[in-house]
Amino acid sequence: MSRAIRVSVALVSLSCLGQLVAWRAAFGQRGADVRLARLDSTTRIVVAAVVDSARKTRLPTEPLVDKALEGAQKGADGSRIVTAVRGLYAELRSARAALGTGAAAEEINAGANALHGGMPMRTLSQLRSVSQHAGRARVTLPLTVYTDLIARAVPPAVASDVVLSLARAGLRDGDYAMFQRNVRLDIENGADAATAAQTRARGAALRNVGR
Repeated sequence: MSRAIRVSVALVSLSCLGQLVAWRAAFGQRGADVRLARLDSTTRIVVAAVVDSARKTRLPTEPLVDKALEGAQKGADGSRIVTAVRGLYAELRSARAALGTGAAAEEINAGANALHGGMPMRTLSQLRSVSQHAGRARVTLPLTVYTDLIARAVPPAVASDVVLSLARAGLRDGDYAMFQRNVRLDIENGADAATAAQTRARGAALRNVGR
């Protein structure tokens, strides 16, 4: 092989290697793009743009990717996936506005779920204030409890009042877990969902007095 041919082959190899490294770096920086490859091209472009907007504004991106992949797994069409992802993005923005710029990613995600479940933004802000006053740094757990109550058919207004009362009482993690378990058992035994939540909340708050 002549020297000129060897040089040409070497240059081509280096060019291919450079392209491969650049391709891997690009996908490494935008890991979400790789996972979104399951979507059709049109949907993927729109969803990727929403995810990029979230990233630039320092909002959690994982919930958006998960929402898109969930839709794809369920066989939803592209327009429904885009609508769901855009809706979640709006809820994430609203949750951070209510919780404050210092809210952690998991709090923002939990707040978005609570807003989706009917909690007013005003209540979300109150929950942050009340919880901090009671010594709880983050509101992820109270918000998760709220979402669980909604899933058990407790009306949003009742669930909001209940979670606020529990936060004011300064419940610990174990107390929240016991409250959830008791409400679940009451409902499974035939109790009205709203009544079970309100009754158990009063009991939990009373047990916490004087701690």
